Amino acid sequence: VLVRIIDSAMLSAIERYVKQAIIDKSHLVSSSAIVSSMHLFQASSENASIVKRWIGEVQEAIKSPNEMVQFHATQLFYLIKASDRLA
Repeated sequence: VLVRIIDSAMLSAIERYVKQAIIDKSHLVSSSAIVSSMHLFQASSENASIVKRWIGEVQEAIKSPNEMVQFHATQLFYLIKASDRLA
């Protein structure tokens, strides 16, 4: 649902909150923030450039004790690195 209403200008305004949600202690909050980030990444190139800056939070989420968070974080990490020429 967030992908339908959030554009790149709004995403840059709420970036801090999404980054905090990615590393949240609740695995449900973290997983949903990561899945939303994947959808935002694929929505437009402007969104993708913003989501690429969250690589540190995504790497931290990969270290989560919850398998679902690890899986979604690995997927987002792959999406970010797949379009990176230097990776």
